[in-house]
Amino acid sequence: MRTRQQFDADLVALEQKFLTMGGLAGRMLDQAMDALIMGNIALASKVVSQDDTVDQYNIDIDAECMRLVIQQQPLAHDLRFIGMIFKAVTEVERIADHAVDIAKLAIHIRTVRRYEPLVDVGKLARLVRAMYTSALQAFAEHNIELVQIVIDADNAVDDLFHEQRSDLLRLMHDDSDRIILASDLIFAVQFLERIGDRRVNIVERLHQIEVGRRPF
Repeated sequence: MRTRQQFDADLVALEQKFLTMGGLAGRMLDQAMDALIMGNIALASKVVSQDDTVDQYNIDIDAECMRLVIQQQPLAHDLRFIGMIFKAVTEVERIADHAVDIAKLAIHIRTVRRYEPLVDVGKLARLVRAMYTSALQAFAEHNIELVQIVIDADNAVDDLFHEQRSDLLRLMHDDSDRIILASDLIFAVQFLERIGDRRVNIVERLHQIEVGRRPF
């Protein structure tokens, strides 16, 4: 039977592995956006190649969560924490999937035609990335104040997403030469908006563990 000290060390290791996975997903997003804007196929391909690594993190963390529950008989708070990791890791895996989606768009755009800044996709990406960093920080520090900051920032992400999507739809209507590029960029901003939603899901689960309920 493992001691409480050993079990606490296992929980710390589990959290650190989750944060490492989260950091990798964040770097993949950065690289995917750079690849999209610069038309860098090699960088986009690097993002795609990292998807298997993220998937393996997901598998390993899920397995460790199950092992801790089955073998260690955790207390109620420990069980809630493990459950939070179990759910949050799925959100991070999907964030990485969206980064891969953007990287594949970068490859397609570079193959079909040159990228043009029809809208400032980079601005939306910076908003999403900053709040994703704050979400991971909130998780690492168990910081409830950061949770609310991340949730509040989602309104700015949603507003900019709707604005850029409307601009791109207007361009598709007015300029037939830009239909393909504009449609690809619509997918890009949609992926970014979904990353924002998943980031909120992560901090909402943290809030539920620390406070006992989801934030309003």
